[in-house]
Amino acid sequence: MPALSCIELNNNDQLQLKDLIWQVLRQGVKDRILFYPPRPSSAALQQIAASFVTLYIHDQLRGCIGTTTAKDPLWRDACRHGFSCAFEDYRFASLTEEELADARFEISILSPMVAMANTGEQNLVEQLEAGSDGLVLKEGNLHAVFLPSVWKKLPAADAFVRALKEKGGWSSGYWSNDIEIFRFRTFICR
Repeated sequence: MPALSCIELNNNDQLQLKDLIWQVLRQGVKDRILFYPPRPSSAALQQIAASFVTLYIHDQLRGCIGTTTAKDPLWRDACRHGFSCAFEDYRFASLTEEELADARFEISILSPMVAMANTGEQNLVEQLEAGSDGLVLKEGNLHAVFLPSVWKKLPAADAFVRALKEKGGWSSGYWSNDIEIFRFRTFICR
């Protein structure tokens, strides 16, 4: 399998990216519109990258939105998903100003997707690197993504794959040779 490499940010770049998202969240609780802060000077944050932003309130999941397709500069992609996870994740009410003080978030910067041959579910389970691999399954209209951080809650590869299938709308026992499989890695900015 080809090496999976992510953009890695130094401490200063991470601080800048987190500050940009805090600006988006603070403006969002006031106006409920996506505000893009001024473009940062960091070259690392200008790289085209895909990201997910995961929001927590009191260490409880409060939103998670992102993309697996890299098409925008990292800073802009992360700002958009920071806003979306706080105000547009259909599973949760919009973030309030009162909750902002108890909020924290993680930014997952994705490596490029690497297609895997579909040689059956058992082979997929055996090939996954627990704790490291993110996974995408696609078939027809169905699509599901698990970030590598999900391994913390589902440490067994077979449970990880079953839960991902259920998230995507398949039954846990379903498998088809038409399912497309992609793996990826992430760099986490906390």
